[in-house]
Amino acid sequence: MLELHQMGNLLKVLTCTELEQGPNFFLDFENAQPTEGEREVWNQVNSVLQDSESILTGLQAYKGAGQEIRDAIQNPNDMMLQERAWNSVCPLVIKLKTFYSFSLRLGVPTLPYMKSYQHPH
Repeated sequence: MLELHQMGNLLKVLTCTELEQGPNFFLDFENAQPTEGEREVWNQVNSVLQDSESILTGLQAYKGAGQEIRDAIQNPNDMMLQERAWNSVCPLVIKLKTFYSFSLRLGVPTLPYMKSYQHPH
């Protein structure tokens, strides 16, 4: 019965229900000592964490090219505006692909870990 109570507390923390100030826990990933069985998942998570700072910096600096696009649409015969829009959008597409690829990596490390806790049917 103690396990159910502990599981209930874990679920409260994860879902932030019945908590006035949100979850209050700290995961010390930098000083973690993974077991041999956890090493592969730890390496994957660590790889994602290493890239996270540069991704966050890139997201915070992302400006978009809305004005350039609007100008080009409003002036379809102005080749200078068309080129300016194209030159603004192309590097942003590469950035967006980088952000998207990183977002896909966020869920991957947890998959093997979660599968190891699934109950057989």
